[in-house]
Amino acid sequence: MNFRHEPRDESTSATFGPNWDVGSPAILIVDDVPIHRMIICKVAIKAGFAPSEAENREDVRRLVAAVDFECATLDLSLGEQQGTEVLRDLFDLDFRAPIVIVSGSDSIAAESAFDFGRALGLNMLEPVGKPLDLARFRKILTRVGYETRRRRLVRSLA
Repeated sequence: MNFRHEPRDESTSATFGPNWDVGSPAILIVDDVPIHRMIICKVAIKAGFAPSEAENREDVRRLVAAVDFECATLDLSLGEQQGTEVLRDLFDLDFRAPIVIVSGSDSIAAESAFDFGRALGLNMLEPVGKPLDLARFRKILTRVGYETRRRRLVRSLA
C-alpha cells in the first residue's frame, strides 16, 4: 500500500497522507530519508493519524501554512539543514501542536533540541531515538491522538 498522495503544489516535494476527508487528526512527518518517513507514516496511520510528509524546511513551511496539524515528528538531521532550524520555523509559524523528535542523533543532541524547542515555547514531547522502538512510538502517537479527539469532542459539546 502506498501512503503517498500527490503534492498539492508541484513546486514542493511535500506529500499529503490518506484519509484527509474522514476527520483523522493531521500529523506532519519531517525527515529527509524516504524510508524513515514511510515507516513513521505507517505507525502514525495505525495510531489514527492522517500523515503529511516533508523532507526539508521549505516543505514544512508550505504544509504548516496549508494544514492545521495536531502533531509533528521531526528528525534532527535533514541533509544540510538542521532540525533546530525547523523548530525555529515552527515557532515563527505559531505551531502549537505536540512535537516528537525522532532522531538517530546522540541523546545529548536530541535533549538539546528538546530544550531549545521548549525555550521557544513549543509543545515538545519526549524524544524518540532511531532505530525506532515502534511500540513505544505508536503508544506516544496514540496518546496524542486520544487527547486530540477528546479536545475535539469537548469543543463540539460546548
